[in-house]
Amino acid sequence: MSEDIDPEYLEDVSDILTNREFLALNCFKHHYATTRLMHSMNVSYISWLLAKKLGCDAKAAARAGLLHDFFLYDPKQGRPSRELQAFCHPKVAAANSKATFDITEKEKEAILSHMFPLGPLPKTQEAWIITGADKLCACVEVFHIGIALTRSGRVVVSAA
Repeated sequence: MSEDIDPEYLEDVSDILTNREFLALNCFKHHYATTRLMHSMNVSYISWLLAKKLGCDAKAAARAGLLHDFFLYDPKQGRPSRELQAFCHPKVAAANSKATFDITEKEKEAILSHMFPLGPLPKTQEAWIITGADKLCACVEVFHIGIALTRSGRVVVSAA
């Protein structure tokens, strides 16, 4: 990680960023030009910055932002339910997050509602922040624009 990434952010998410199962998200393409890991890191860092600026729970925003797409399958190869991916993956991500990490109810709610308006209405400020950050990151990733942590040299992910 680059030195310009705030150490407070890294402290808030260190248990997630050092987990081998979570880091496996780097094996899955996401939004054409990135991986699910980099997408999640971007959503997380932007959410953390926004939450700090707005006086919200930055740690919850950072953690839920990282975990919002924590599903370890390729939707093109099938998914664990008959639901469409937009409805299925938040539930899988929340279940994986709860099983793997000590997440709060606020973090779980943000993960479950990040696909709004296709999913449930976000109930907390942090959930709204993650919902917006996810859409922002998806848009810039589809158009191959470097944002947040994907800008040159800020994060390097190597094979596990």
